[in-house]
This record gives sequence, structure tokens and C-alpha cells, in this order.
Amino acid sequence: MIKNWFAPDSPHRYFLCVILIVAALNIFVRLHFLPLTLGGDAPGYLNNAQIISGEPGTPFPGRLLKPLTPLFIALFAPLFHGDMVSGFVMLNVLCYALFALAAYALLLLFTADRFLAMLVTLMLISTYPILEYGLDLESDMGSWLLFVLTIFGSVRYYRAASWKNFGIAAAAVVVGLLWKEYAIPAGIFLGLVVLFEPTRTWKEKFFRIFILAAFSALAVGIMQWIIYAKYHYTYIDFFREAATTSPSQSQRHLYFIGKSLFAVFLLGWGLVFSGLWHWRSLSRPDRWTLALLFPPSMMFLLWTFVSSRLYYIVAPLLAILALHGLRSLSERRLVQVCIVIAIMVGSYAWLFASGTFRVFLQ
Repeated sequence: MIKNWFAPDSPHRYFLCVILIVAALNIFVRLHFLPLTLGGDAPGYLNNAQIISGEPGTPFPGRLLKPLTPLFIALFAPLFHGDMVSGFVMLNVLCYALFALAAYALLLLFTADRFLAMLVTLMLISTYPILEYGLDLESDMGSWLLFVLTIFGSVRYYRAASWKNFGIAAAAVVVGLLWKEYAIPAGIFLGLVVLFEPTRTWKEKFFRIFILAAFSALAVGIMQWIIYAKYHYTYIDFFREAATTSPSQSQRHLYFIGKSLFAVFLLGWGLVFSGLWHWRSLSRPDRWTLALLFPPSMMFLLWTFVSSRLYYIVAPLLAILALHGLRSLSERRLVQVCIVIAIMVGSYAWLFASGTFRVFLQ
């Protein structure tokens, strides 16, 4: 049980310590050697956090449609004498640590080898988009955490269709809808899992999908009503603004899509392809789970902009395939460790040299 992970006799405690130590080192390097970027959506979230805290200002209604990021920034800011930027960083650091634990829990569903799950978790938490954007002034880190929690609950539900497992996944979806749009693919995955889970009747399946849809609509509807009543702003306005983006700004071109998709996992793609090559050696439930996860994970292609940050919803699927790929390549611990270290070094090389790379790749 996850609640016993940190017990003195837990077999997970050493692996968790390594994960958290590497996470702490990643946080230190990112925040001390690379600047924070006060651009993109950050000014809107910081401004809304100030308004939530009671300070005067003009809100960004489009950011208030997803209120949890500015709300948590406002809650953490008093720990830093009201500094909203520090509150934002603290929020992302906390979500990053929880993301690491959630990723480890998810990978353990696909292997009994805790050491292997730890290695792939280290690789996942050291990927370029997380280091570059997740620990920057962006709202993605919390939504990635909720996305992984949804996958975790959904996979457990597919294996044991209990209300508890359904509740974990559904709650992550509903909360995620108030954080960022990544919750939509997560909800679709849960819906697919409920439909294809083999032990429930169709009546039970449709009832649970109705529950998921009803709570999701209620959360979004209440927030939409509040914002419309106060600012006369709706999701229609939000999507209309997104649709006016010029192709030159969005970079929606096959070349940039491929480059951003590669940057999601960089050298880790080698393990992904190894996992795909050994696809048939996966258990039948695992193959079904990954097949159901594939369509929602590819929904990044519907996004208006092209970026490895926006494409990161495919990372959990890639990590599960990489887990299987690493297991298939070698059973020797030293070889596995060397492969993962090389992948992590590659991510750091891209992180620090990405500005130089962009000059040649544009």
C-alpha cells in the first residue's frame, strides 16, 4: 500500500529516497543556474493571484476559468512575505515532488521490479520539458501531476473495477479541469477504460461514465457561471482568441511538430522503440491499457501551439513503454543504470544548450 511506503520496514524507502534526492538536485540546478521566464501565461496567473489575495488590479478572465493555479499561488505567497513569484515556484516544486512519487506508483503497476521503476522515474522527472517548463513560471506541473494520477487510478480500475479506483481517477479529472486542459485527454482515457473494462455490465459502465461527466460538467459549469456573471467571459471567448493565432506563431508545421515531440523524451526514445519492438511480450491487460492510453495521449496534435511543453501529455505513455524497453534490453543492473544516466545527461545537455540548438533548428 502507498500509505506504507515510508514505513521503517518498507521495501520502497530506499528507492523513494533516491528519487527524492535526484528531484531535489534537479530543482537546485534548474532554479540556481537557469533564469525564470516571466512570459507567456505567467503574468496572467500572477496578476490573478494578486487579485485573489485582495490586491487591486485588472483580472485575466481566461486564466480565471482555471482558477486553481492562481489560488494556490495566493496561498503560498504569504510564506514568502507576499512574493507571488516565489509562491508560484513553491507550487511547482511541490507538484514536482508529488509528480515523482505518482510516476513511481504508476510504473509499479507495470513491473514488480522496484529498482527498474525507480530508474525510469528518474528518467521521467529529468526530462527536458519538466526541467525547462515544469519548474518555471508555468501552470503545467500541477496538471501533469493530475494527469499521471488519472492514469494511475484508471489502470487500477481496469484491473479491479472498484468504486475506490474509479473515484481516484475521476477526482483527478475533475480537479484537473480547474487546472488546465490536459484533464480532457485524461477524462477520455478514464471513459475508455470504463467502457472496455471486462467485468462490469453495460448499465454499470454507462452509469459511471455519467457520474464522471456530471461532476466534470458541474465543476466547469460553476466556474464558468461565476466568471461570466462577473466578467462576461466564456470558454467560447477563450477558444476564439486561441483560434486567431497565426501559423508563424503556432509553428504548426510537420518539422516543428517532430522536433517538439522528440524533445519530450530525447534519448529516451531509444527505450520507447525497444518497448514497442518487444510489444508482444507485454501481458494482455498491459497491452490493452496502453492501447486505450494511446488516443488520448496523441490529443496534443489538437493544440493550437507546438511545444514540447504542450506535447508532454504523451510522456506517461512513453515512460511505460521505456520501462518495458529497458527491461527487454538488459537485466544487468549496471547496464540499466548506465543507460538511464546517459539519457539524463542528454536531457541536461539539451536543457543548457537548447537556445543554441534553436538557432540552427529554426
